Amino acid sequence: MDSLFNNAVFMRYALDAVPSVVLVADEDVRVLYRNLAARDLLSGKKLYGTRLGELMHCVHSADVPAGCGKGPHCVDCLVRNSVNSAFSGKAIRRRRADLSVRSGGKDLEIPVLVSVSGFTFEGKIYAMLVIEDISELVELRSLLPICSSCKKIRGENGAWEHVESYINAHIPQTKLSHGLCPDCSRKLYPDQSD
Repeated sequence: MDSLFNNAVFMRYALDAVPSVVLVADEDVRVLYRNLAARDLLSGKKLYGTRLGELMHCVHSADVPAGCGKGPHCVDCLVRNSVNSAFSGKAIRRRRADLSVRSGGKDLEIPVLVSVSGFTFEGKIYAMLVIEDISELVELRSLLPICSSCKKIRGENGAWEHVESYINAHIPQTKLSHGLCPDCSRKLYPDQSD
C-alpha cells in the first residue's frame, strides 16, 4: 500500500479530488502546483512561479510596481502571513479572511478559510495551502429569522425575542426610539388621523 502513496500520479489524482483550492507555494507565495479546483479559479499563460495575489487578482497586488507581497496592505495579508508561518514551522488551521479580488471590473470580498502547513521534499521546504470558499455559509449565517406575524426574532439559542431585545443584545451601541408609522397611526387612532 505504501508504494501507492509514493506514486506521483496517484497523489495528483488524490489532490484533484479535494473540492477546495489546494496549492503548493514557495516562500514568496509563488504557485508551484494547483489542484483541479484551483485550475478552475486560476488560469493564465504564466501560472507557475507567479505570486498568488497576482493570479487571484488581489486588489492590492498592483499597489506598488514590485507586485504581490511588496505593498503596504500585504503586511496584513492572512494568506501571505500564513505561508510565512508555515515556513517557520507553524501550521495554520482554518483561519477566516476576506480576499479582496477584482473580477469583471468589480472589486469583490470573498470570505474564505485558509489552512497552510509546511513540508519538506528533497531538502527543500514548501507550503501546502488550502483555501475554502465559505461565501454560502456566510450568507446563510447572515439571514435573520423573523416571525412574519409578531416580528420576533429567533436567536442563536432558538428562543424567540422581541426585535428591541434582540437589537439591544446584539447591537448595543444602537439607541432605539419609538413612534408610529402613518399606517399604524391610522389603524390605532382612526379618529385622529387625516
